[in-house]
Amino acid sequence: MKALLKLLPAIVVFIASAVAQPPPAGLEEQPASFCIDPATTYQKIEGFGAGFFPQSLVAMSDLQPEERERMYDLLYTDKGVRLNILRLYISGNDEPLPEDDPLRSRGLKYNWPKQAYTRQLYQSLPPVFARAKPIIYAVPFTPPVRWKTDKARNWGGAFLPQHYRDYADYLADFLKYSRLEPKVNIDVLSLQNEPDVSAPWDSTRWTGEELRDFLKVLGATLRAEGLSTKLMVPESSTWDQTAIQSAPILRDPEARKYIGILAGHSYGWDDLVDRGRGLMRSTAARYGLPLWMSEMSILDRPEDPSIRTAMKIAHYMYRDFVEAGVSAWVYCLTITRTDPVLPGSLGLLAPPKNGTLAIPKRFWAFANYSRFVQPGWKRMRVEGLAFANTGFVSPQGDHFALVALNDAAHPRRASYDFGAWEPVDVETFRTSKDSDLAPVSGARVEGSTLRATLAPTSITTFVGRLRHAATPPHPCVAAGESDEPVAKP
Repeated sequence: MKALLKLLPAIVVFIASAVAQPPPAGLEEQPASFCIDPATTYQKIEGFGAGFFPQSLVAMSDLQPEERERMYDLLYTDKGVRLNILRLYISGNDEPLPEDDPLRSRGLKYNWPKQAYTRQLYQSLPPVFARAKPIIYAVPFTPPVRWKTDKARNWGGAFLPQHYRDYADYLADFLKYSRLEPKVNIDVLSLQNEPDVSAPWDSTRWTGEELRDFLKVLGATLRAEGLSTKLMVPESSTWDQTAIQSAPILRDPEARKYIGILAGHSYGWDDLVDRGRGLMRSTAARYGLPLWMSEMSILDRPEDPSIRTAMKIAHYMYRDFVEAGVSAWVYCLTITRTDPVLPGSLGLLAPPKNGTLAIPKRFWAFANYSRFVQPGWKRMRVEGLAFANTGFVSPQGDHFALVALNDAAHPRRASYDFGAWEPVDVETFRTSKDSDLAPVSGARVEGSTLRATLAPTSITTFVGRLRHAATPPHPCVAAGESDEPVAKP
């Protein structure tokens, strides 16, 4: 016994060492099993987008002409992310037109053509329209400073309520100018970018009650002008703030009738934000309103083109589609320069290098969703929590896209049971450290089951047709929903 006791520490060390070792070569873990039900669907997808802001226009000017054309192809065709939503910044610097200006006779009040950003913006859009017909949505970051308490563009400040009508006329004038002069119809108008934030860039603080009161003035103004642009609120910086600022607007029937879209930004990842996602999902459902995620980027470090940030972006997309039930997902900017005031990965495309495009991994991770999930598709039910999967199905129920995230540093096997449907003509696309939305082989279909091995630290999209089989639905897709998030990466 004494001899055994003397050997006990060595035995413990040996056992611990054995447990810590990876499985022998050729010995794989059991595949993770998931059930897919294309007949159970949730929100309809309206699309994917990114912003054309002043920083984007400056970055575009850094590109060689042929690289600029390539940029448009990557952003708005199936060579890249195939965006169908374009977010525009509304300048708060415009001054009234002179009384004798010819534009006055066309019903305009403000000098939009001479505002540098607005002029350059509309000059940059024809290549977009040659490739796509996007939903155009515009957002102000600050009203004209003459109507603010602090008379400053940045660091917040509040809006003076006595100028609600003036500002409603200002925004309506922008919509009319866009339609008349550059012939761009603004489909969606947001009241304010991040009304809960005081920032070192253009910003203004609004309470939910102030947004409610202004919405009623703006909504009535647009109707009187015959403008059918949808109005978006509140675009707060996090999901919990979005829930807080939406509440007084939605409680007021007069304000609520003007809401076209509820929207929030997806910054932050903690318990409050997580609860906000769920609250906004139930709120949007209660009032029958679409919910958009209207801005997100990674701000926790300088520009990061690696798979690390790409995996973060993919997880945010997964959680916003599943937990919040969003219909649209919009990245902060299409392309940007390095920003000393706001470091981070702000653009889908990284800052240009010597006049050429820099395409980060996050661009391709975004494309794992946006390239394949088309407007009008719906999110479908996916059961199983071993890792994150998001499924989408076409309106006719005959095509699908399934996005799978593997955070592990080793390959993981997955088995997807489609129950009463058979996946047909399945193609697989992977973004990883070594792949950029690359077509890969290895997935196999056995009846209604799709089996595949997910590469280490990767985003994989499976796409294909669906054929209804004669077999009954799999029992694991019984009534009720279980779309819970996986552990945070």
